Amino acid sequence: MLSMTQTRAPTRLGIGAVCLAAAGLALVAVSTFLPWVVSGTVLRDSYQSISVIRAIKAVEGNPLELVLDAWTMIIPMITVCAVGYALGFRRTAATISTILAIICGTIAGTATVVGGGEDISLGIAGTGPIVMLIGAVLTVIGVVGIFAGQRRGATGDAGGEP
Repeated sequence: MLSMTQTRAPTRLGIGAVCLAAAGLALVAVSTFLPWVVSGTVLRDSYQSISVIRAIKAVEGNPLELVLDAWTMIIPMITVCAVGYALGFRRTAATISTILAIICGTIAGTATVVGGGEDISLGIAGTGPIVMLIGAVLTVIGVVGIFAGQRRGATGDAGGEP
């Protein structure tokens, strides 16, 4: 009989799903350092682009300034998900991962569609957004597997006679 302090080990599906979600989150993190903006022959990652936007004060006092601040929190949120999963908060970590993947995937998908291709001199580069989109999709698929890989049954003592 399980007590409230015991936890169940994930199934093989759950372990495979965690690996897939972790790979997706790793791709999301790495993609923030890949080229997102092309300007002539210069390629800038997302953080360099944010620095340029802040330097020219393009969004000062604008609600979009909060979006730039939130973007810098992608990697810390991925860390929170990894630590949460390691500490046994699997569903919470999976839920946060899904929200993060949906937001990042939406931004990356939009940037991929709006991007001007390879022969542009000023615009959105393809590498960062495409890798982030792939990572976001892998994360969402992995999270579905995490929830599907949960063992069925009671997780604690119902309080009846043994």
